[in-house]
Order: sequence, then structure tokens, then C-alpha cells
Amino acid sequence: MRIGHRWTINAVAKYHRTILTSDEIAHFHETGQVTPAARLDAGLIAGIETKMEALIAAYPELDPDYAPNLTEIDQSWLAYALMPEILDAIEQLTGANIIVWGSALFCKKGRGGTYWPMRPLEACSVWIAINPSTRANGYLRIIPGSHKAGRVLAYESEDRPEFILNQVVAARDMPAADPVDVILEPGMMSFHDVFTVHGAEPNDSGARRGGLVFRFMSSSSYYDRDLAAGQSRTAFNATRQLHLVRAIDVCARNDIYREELAPAD
Repeated sequence: MRIGHRWTINAVAKYHRTILTSDEIAHFHETGQVTPAARLDAGLIAGIETKMEALIAAYPELDPDYAPNLTEIDQSWLAYALMPEILDAIEQLTGANIIVWGSALFCKKGRGGTYWPMRPLEACSVWIAINPSTRANGYLRIIPGSHKAGRVLAYESEDRPEFILNQVVAARDMPAADPVDVILEPGMMSFHDVFTVHGAEPNDSGARRGGLVFRFMSSSSYYDRDLAAGQSRTAFNATRQLHLVRAIDVCARNDIYREELAPAD
């Protein structure tokens, strides 16, 4: 079986599984983030880590702290986004019409926020923990409920060496809620809404905090490449591939990438 640029609902129906419980879905909509009880197999995570090490060795120019656009470098990374544990959960949260528009490895340090170049903003990201994400190595933190405003908060650009992404929420617009820590073990996943304020403290532990991230958008939204071209130099790429991975391009304006892919080993 080949993994193509487009799967129809009928073609993948037999693969659909209920990944998130009703309580987990409710938690996501209430807080803007959920860490489900379901987790990925240890052998699969070991394979991702091996693939990550090979990528870093093959492309020494990559910054291992933040290596974006994985599918542009090697399209076989997309197979992980298509796993039922990922894609079926995204459908439970955002609906059946799904585009993968971003992929990245985060391996060491970083904090900050970014805003995505699609309108309307209807998107969800998943962080797959490759290594433990703990207090010592700068785990992910979210501001619960910050997504409920349904708008892009004011942000500022800060070019500081400890920041991977150079856009941060302005202090004047930061929600008053206390942050919630997202502690993950290898194989655990964190899903968060596009509007959820999130970040991580710098990792000064010496232990890697590796995560594989995929970003999904509803195909009812339009990926605006002109908008992307004017945004953060590290977070956006106006030539990113858009992979329609389930159902149809509802807005019919997205330039969907057409090349077919072989499944991952």
C-alpha cells in the first residue's frame, strides 16, 4: 500500500480508531491542550530517534534545537503524521478534512509563541515525545483556556539566543491564568489548539528534550503564502508543502502537494 497525497474518507474508514476519550476531548476544548492516555509503542519511538540521529548526521547544517520542514527534507517523515494514533485523534478534535502543513524536530531548548499563516485559523499541533519532557529539561507549558479568546494575541519579536522562535506573546496581552506543566514520557503525545499560548523554559540540564511535531489545519482554511512570506524567518516558509491527508480541500484554494509517498518501514 502506498501513502498518497490524498486519502478519501471511504479509503481510510477501516483504519479509524477512537483514540481520545470523551473526557479527553472535553479537556482539550476546555483548556486548549490534552495529553491522552494512549501512547506510541516504545519500538516506534526508538525508530524515530534513530531516524532523527541519521537526519542530523546527514545534514550537519541543521540546527538540532529546531529543525523545521522535515517533509521538505525527507518526505518519509510524513508517514508518522498519517499513523492512526495521530490522524484519528486530529479528526476527533478538528474534523475530517485535514491538511498537514508543518513538521519539525525540537531537541534542546526554547520558548516562545508563533502564529500561523492560514485564515481562518483552524489548526491543531501534536508533540510526540522522543525523550522525557521534565521540569529539569524545560518542559512544555501552556496557559489553560487561552484559546477561548479565539484570536491572535499581541506578540513581539525578540531575537535572543535562548529563543528558538522569535515571536513571544506581549506581556500586556498575556492571559492571567497560571501556566500548566505538560510532563511527557517517551511515546506520550500532547495535542494543542492553534490559539493556546504555550512555550518552554530553556533547557540547561544537558539532557536532550527531543520532540517530533506535526501541524495540522482544517482544509476549510486557506494557507496564505503571501502572509507566510512576511512572518517570522524561522517559523514560516512560504514554499511549505501542503499534504491533504484526509477527505477533501474544502476551500478549494490550497495548492496541495501532489507527489505520492511510500510508507515508512
